[in-house]
Amino acid sequence: MLQKEMQFMNQVKSNFQILAATISTLYFGLFAYGAFIFIKEFEKVFDSFESELPIQTSLLIGTYHYWGILGLISAFILFKVSKGKSSKSMSVLIWLSVLSILLVVFAIWGVYSPVLESSGQSAT
Repeated sequence: MLQKEMQFMNQVKSNFQILAATISTLYFGLFAYGAFIFIKEFEKVFDSFESELPIQTSLLIGTYHYWGILGLISAFILFKVSKGKSSKSMSVLIWLSVLSILLVVFAIWGVYSPVLESSGQSAT
C-alpha cells in the first residue's frame, strides 16, 4: 500500500512539474513577444528625440531583441521535464522567473528614464 502511495505522489509531482514548465514556457514566450512589441514602439519615440539617450535606455534598446532566449531555455526545460529528467530543471526555471521580473523592472526604468530626465527630475 505504501509503495502505491509513493508511486502516486511521484506521478502527481511529475505532472505538476510538467504543468509548471508548460506555463513558464508560455509566460516567457509572451514576455519576450510583449517586450519586443512594447520596447519597439518606445524605440520609435526615442528616435524622434534630438538628444543622447541615457545609458540604461540605450542598453535596453540594444538588448531587448535577445530576451526571447528565456523562452527557448524554458522550452528546453519543458522538454527535459516531460522526459523525466527534471532534477535541476525546476530550480533553473525559478531563476529564469526571477530574471524575467528583473528584466521587467529594468525595462520600466530604461523606458521612463528619458522622460523623467527631460522633465527635469532625476531618474537615478
